[in-house]
Amino acid sequence: MSKASPKTPRSSTKTAPSGPSVGVVIRTRDRPVFVARALGAVLAQTYENWTIVLVNDGGARAALESAIKPLRAGLAAGKLTVIHNAASVGRSAAFNMGARTLESDFVTCLDDDDTWEPDFLESLVAFHARLKPDVPDLGGVLAMVTALREEIEPSGKAQTIVPLGEDWLPQSFRRRDAFIDPVAYAAYRQDLYPVQWMLNRQAALDVGGFPENFSVMEDRAFMLQFLQHWRLALLDRHLAFHHRRVRRKEDTGQTVEMNTLDNPSYDWRLHADLAKLALNSPADDPASPPAVPDALGRLIRASATTVLKELNDETSALWHKVDGETRNIAQRLDVIEARISDRAPILPLDRHIPSECFHLSEALGSHSLGFPLARGVPFCGRLEMSMAAEVSGLLMHWNPDESRFAVQVPQTGDWTALELDLHDYLGTAEGLRIALRLDASEGFLFETALSLRVQDWRRGGYKVQDNHIHHCPSGQITQVSRVFTRAQLLAGTRPRLSIIFPRHAFSFRLVLRDLMVNRF
Repeated sequence: MSKASPKTPRSSTKTAPSGPSVGVVIRTRDRPVFVARALGAVLAQTYENWTIVLVNDGGARAALESAIKPLRAGLAAGKLTVIHNAASVGRSAAFNMGARTLESDFVTCLDDDDTWEPDFLESLVAFHARLKPDVPDLGGVLAMVTALREEIEPSGKAQTIVPLGEDWLPQSFRRRDAFIDPVAYAAYRQDLYPVQWMLNRQAALDVGGFPENFSVMEDRAFMLQFLQHWRLALLDRHLAFHHRRVRRKEDTGQTVEMNTLDNPSYDWRLHADLAKLALNSPADDPASPPAVPDALGRLIRASATTVLKELNDETSALWHKVDGETRNIAQRLDVIEARISDRAPILPLDRHIPSECFHLSEALGSHSLGFPLARGVPFCGRLEMSMAAEVSGLLMHWNPDESRFAVQVPQTGDWTALELDLHDYLGTAEGLRIALRLDASEGFLFETALSLRVQDWRRGGYKVQDNHIHHCPSGQITQVSRVFTRAQLLAGTRPRLSIIFPRHAFSFRLVLRDLMVNRF
């Protein structure tokens, strides 16, 4: 599915657009490379009766104005309003500021790093008009969303967005119910991003807008209140794009280029619980917004939400129990097969020890993943493909049910390696112990080595040392253990484990069943 691409701004000499007006609120702060793309997605819309309020929440004014200047030229008066906050007021207040500034019938929330298909607005406006006669309490509509992975690369003094393909979304984002159910949404069984919806603007303001004491989860807290009053209908078309950076899990410093919604530095659990309808809220709560439903209705919904959350937690616990038993059976079968084939069984790598730094399955998660890779672009935390030359067609797939991680390379050339960044793992330990398990449908030889950044060294400043050659027999699982001492790891900077592929191989596939790093 292609992303929206900018079109030439429409001339101000055209007749005034018809149909209900749609306001677009874009929140930004020091991310001009994203703002230009988001504005381009609006300018590319086939529906023309839109206006934009761009809220610069304390970011550098000159950089933003420079980025939007080419897109601003030729826009009719009133199509784009830019608000520059001298100091940041926060994500929630920035949206509310934009929504109050608008005078449109509808409001949308296009975060600066997200995009739309060109017919997003046109499709939702038509969908709303078709449903409204039969749904008097229709407060808005939304479209399906696609998650996209990308990376930011320096390009001289500027930055370039490098697309990496589609990313996984949980089932809660892929449900195709006709309406968003408030109980299912509160229990995380149904979910959505702000980039997906178009709401009645006055209705959104009447429920209080985004709660301004929330730094994250503000959209969920808002939507929970909105759904108490209005229905939200789902158009079964993928018209919205939620963009994610591949290094966001390491964004502990809240770097502005990253997607900070799932930043581990935020106490998102606190805000997630604050966003829920409180079961013990008194019926005459003065903090409740006006026109709340009757107290009994709120109590029933809050009770159902609490019960469903407990059921969801219990289901998750049962899944982990079944998953653990399944893996145990698989390991026992591996031992039996080893005895039948007269080879030594490959025991599972030792887990649950305090010194563990990295484990492949935890880095990749419990859901299937598959996406293209790019040379030198980190993925899944600390993994990276190192290659002598750029090659198209690099693919990665993770199957958690089989603990099977595969990387496919069309041509390995003079140098291709899957590398694991070991930086900051050593601490005060004596060294690192690394264990990996490989699987092969066809036998091959490969190497493991320690790579260190050393000044004036070839291969991009990295010196490869302590190479070991290994054989991965056909149809078997091979276990490899490497130990790097403190002296070895401190002989340079940015140490890496390099799993070096066979040279000049075509359509080569490396399959890992496990990879773990421990201190000793």
